[in-house]
Amino acid sequence: MCDFNRNMLIYPNLIVNDIMAVTVRTFMPTSATAMAVTAWEAAPRDELPAVRQRRLDSFLTFLGPGGFATPDDIEALESCQQGFASGGVEWNDISRGMGRDPQATDEEQMRAFWRR
Repeated sequence: MCDFNRNMLIYPNLIVNDIMAVTVRTFMPTSATAMAVTAWEAAPRDELPAVRQRRLDSFLTFLGPGGFATPDDIEALESCQQGFASGGVEWNDISRGMGRDPQATDEEQMRAFWRR
């Protein structure tokens, strides 16, 4: 079993999250300005019905289409797309907070994500 809150990116459009449950997400372009995001949740085959119901409720509350995490993730993807469409520099600069202990507004989590 994965550690709590571990993410694994299988570049470029598949990510495995181990947060409320093991979740597989794909990001598939449907046009130059749109994409479809699909998520599947993995579960033990012999899971007790009451445990499954609780896990599904937690999954939908946090990772479902109207959950706490997914709208934030989609907003981040949309913001990235707007930035890419605007032209500008060739590389993303995610250096804020390097060389010191991380703070809440730093970009350490993004650097850790891409290092994995």
